[in-house]
Amino acid sequence: MALVSVNGIYAAEDGQNLTPSDNLTTTDTNTNATNQSFSSESNSESDNYQAAGEAPPSFTNEQIIQAALDVKRFLEGNKYLPEYITINGIQVNQATFLQLLTQTTIKINNSDTTTTTPINTKLPGTGTETTTPGTFNKNEYLTLAQNIQNYINTNGQAPATMSTVFGNIKFQSLLYLYTRALTMQKTYGTLPTFLAVRPWSNIPITDTNKKTITTQDIINTAIEVKNFVNYYKYLPDYITINGIVVNQATFLQLLTQTTTKINNQDNTPLTLQNIKQPTTSTETITPGTLTQTEYLTLAQNILTYINTNQKAPATMSTVFGNIKFQSLLYLYTRALTMQKTYGTLPTFLAVRPWNNIPITDTNKKTITTQDITQTAIEVKNFLEYHKYLPDYITINGIVVNQATFLQLLTQTTTKINNQDNTPLTLQNIKQPTTSTETITPGTLTQNEYLTLAQNILTYINTNGQAPSTITSTLGNVKFESLLYLYCRVLNNYKDNGVLPQLVTVRPWSASNIPIRDEFFTIQQITKTAIEVKNFLEGNKYLPEYITVNGVVMNQSQFIYLITTATIHINTDDTSLISLINANKPGTGIEALVGGSILQNEYVALANNIRNYIIANKKAPGVVSTSLGQMSYQSSLYMFCRILNQYNSIKDLPSVVNVLPWKTSNIPIYDTISFTTSEIIQSAVDVKKFVVGNAYYPEFITVDGVLVNQAQFLQLLATATIKLNNKDNSVIYLQNGIVPSSDRNIIGVGTLVLSRYVELAGNINTYFSNHDQVGPSKMSSSVGEINFLTLLYTYCRVLSSYQNNALPASVILYKPVYITSDNIYNSVKDPAKDQVRMNSLVSILRNAGVDAYGFGIGPDMQNAVLRNSSVQQGALVVDIYGGACAGTIYAMIGSYYQGIKGAREVYSIWISPPAWDITNLPTKATNGGVNFLPRARDDTFSKYLPDWGYDFYGKPSDGLNNPDLFLNSHGFNFLVTSGNLQYMADHILYEAKT
Repeated sequence: MALVSVNGIYAAEDGQNLTPSDNLTTTDTNTNATNQSFSSESNSESDNYQAAGEAPPSFTNEQIIQAALDVKRFLEGNKYLPEYITINGIQVNQATFLQLLTQTTIKINNSDTTTTTPINTKLPGTGTETTTPGTFNKNEYLTLAQNIQNYINTNGQAPATMSTVFGNIKFQSLLYLYTRALTMQKTYGTLPTFLAVRPWSNIPITDTNKKTITTQDIINTAIEVKNFVNYYKYLPDYITINGIVVNQATFLQLLTQTTTKINNQDNTPLTLQNIKQPTTSTETITPGTLTQTEYLTLAQNILTYINTNQKAPATMSTVFGNIKFQSLLYLYTRALTMQKTYGTLPTFLAVRPWNNIPITDTNKKTITTQDITQTAIEVKNFLEYHKYLPDYITINGIVVNQATFLQLLTQTTTKINNQDNTPLTLQNIKQPTTSTETITPGTLTQNEYLTLAQNILTYINTNGQAPSTITSTLGNVKFESLLYLYCRVLNNYKDNGVLPQLVTVRPWSASNIPIRDEFFTIQQITKTAIEVKNFLEGNKYLPEYITVNGVVMNQSQFIYLITTATIHINTDDTSLISLINANKPGTGIEALVGGSILQNEYVALANNIRNYIIANKKAPGVVSTSLGQMSYQSSLYMFCRILNQYNSIKDLPSVVNVLPWKTSNIPIYDTISFTTSEIIQSAVDVKKFVVGNAYYPEFITVDGVLVNQAQFLQLLATATIKLNNKDNSVIYLQNGIVPSSDRNIIGVGTLVLSRYVELAGNINTYFSNHDQVGPSKMSSSVGEINFLTLLYTYCRVLSSYQNNALPASVILYKPVYITSDNIYNSVKDPAKDQVRMNSLVSILRNAGVDAYGFGIGPDMQNAVLRNSSVQQGALVVDIYGGACAGTIYAMIGSYYQGIKGAREVYSIWISPPAWDITNLPTKATNGGVNFLPRARDDTFSKYLPDWGYDFYGKPSDGLNNPDLFLNSHGFNFLVTSGNLQYMADHILYEAKT
């Protein structure tokens, strides 16, 4: 191989690099180059610049710089290095020249102008370059120069490669790098701030004379990179910043550093710090939008990671999941593009998975309540069409997840209520976990849903996550239901200009969507019910669609409203009634007989129909009633008529008439008024019923209409007044609530006409003043009278109406309870005692007494008093077939008096067989004294006060003058042969006094 000399630089004539093969097989993995190991042959081409006995040569910085300039020019012109380099007439090999280059670079940096002595350095073996393009900052290439020096000093040989942040740089590239550094020193009078790094095949390499990297440099480059990514859909491997080439990792560091500086109004230059590329990782983000605070915090977290690890992060954790390195780089190029375009960092930055390129960002500065209201309407419409919520929601260009949107919805609702027009704060919220909803259908008032909104915001602020469920007055409402609810609230607000007073709540299911937030008053529903009734009765068919207060609905929905209105009226519930979704009614075969349905039954029926509609989303084709299977047409008509009556009498009717559904049965008339004659007839019927059954009927039929006891008492009282006033006008049925009746309240005496008419007026006044609740008792001229006695008294009054005249008076009796001995044994006449008792009871009841046959047998006179159902104040009549001194004497004892209480006891002796206690047959044996000896079967009396002789003249204890004894202790009695009317007359006398 021939050598030629070019300005003192020797090169191979054929253009080949004469670097010998030292077979360097390992590369420097340590910045100090102390652990490099290699296998090489001895260098046969050693330097010959020092003759024997001569001092070693040395070179000035200027001489080495000039040689560097020459080598750089040679290399860039010929694309290979010269084998030997002549410096001031002295020839050195490439290895020694690298030693001189690096040492001189360090000296210039240290302002050291002393000469540099070459070290006899062996050429390196071969090594594999793995470097990637980049740019050294001054500190980095100075550190690398020192590491090369250390390696040479330690090994007496140049390194085949040196490890750097860009990979392994081979010997030739190192030599070229430092010739360029010293050329820059020669040209500009100072070492360069930055030095380009390229693989060996990239000759020539152009270096920049830039002293700094500014934020403006990064912004401009960010725009270029963003445009590149948007077009090609991938990142460039290397990025050039105004002549400075960096890798992606370094550019991310510069992007985040620039973003932070702009936010801090920091215009100082950036520090180039070469960063290693990240490892690969998996991105898990979901779409969303970062606020300025969030992406600035993320930028700082990225810088912290880089400074700690000297490597870019493969992913960064965010509220949207893990964002991978490429997405991060793209995100901050977009942030700086927005800064360039609008003069400020964006308020919001979109987040999307990496495969969503290009990504468009919004220049919106704020989110307003109007933005949220409009988006709420869009989400509501989407949900009601598709039956599910969109995964992500776009608010005027800002994409958020469902959880964040719920936070914005509740924040907006609260702001509107507070008349707060300030912008909303975007706070990215984590999606909730799953949970079970336990709500029951109903409505929330404005106060309730505003409180619920505040509770949701509190939960979110505390947990950084949306609630899976939140507790409400209707149970636990799940996340999806909450989001839908507040969309509807804001939709209602948009339509009406005010927040709604009520919002409907239904469990979350596709079948419940859409949820209607139309609400109606009972008056609005009643008005439409009357219109539907009139339409049906005029046209003989039902309208297919019905309009309530401007809202059109089908028959099932209307049935839901009229049944719910009926229930509300019954429970005094004045709240609004919401419309629900329901399909047309089902089909079924009606099997109904004509008749009447009482209030309790049709209210229960309303509940059943309403619940069926809620569960099945349609009205039932038929429903079961006490009159058979009723079709939905009949039930719709029936409840329209019920509400029509409610409109007339301001209360639910006690009864409604029912006929099978057919044209000939329309219209159906509901009787709501009666004549006095009809009421008199019912009074007669009730009186007969009481006489025959000894109890009061729960419901009374007046001209075919069933009424309860309270309603009947009103009819009786009103009829009494009208008859007294010779008023023949009809009497309208009023609602009446049956009160309790205290049977221990007993009025006794005679009510003259004027008094019982006056009492009738007081009864009606009581009903009016007490919301139609009947009186449990009323004061009168004969004392307090309980409810059932009032009812029966006016039945007796009207039963006695004759010749267009009311009775002059009516007597109120004590209730009577009759007991009897077994006077006639079962052999002679087993039924005689029972017949007597029943006959007496019948006579007394016909006279108006509340009379009962208590029982027949021994000790019945005590058993009746022990019975708590026998009222205090009642008259107890004991009928005896024999006189017993012990029984009579016991009546003044403490036990008897204790069980007797306030009751009156009237004793009757049927004689014969009983002795007449006023004229006993023992007078003859007792000197005329009316002495009643102890009875033969008296084994219970421990003591009797008197002594005498029995009928047979035998001495016996007993009771003198038992008749006087009874009278003196307040007991009246009767001795009779057993005439029933005679006994009844005396009992009646006792019962009225």
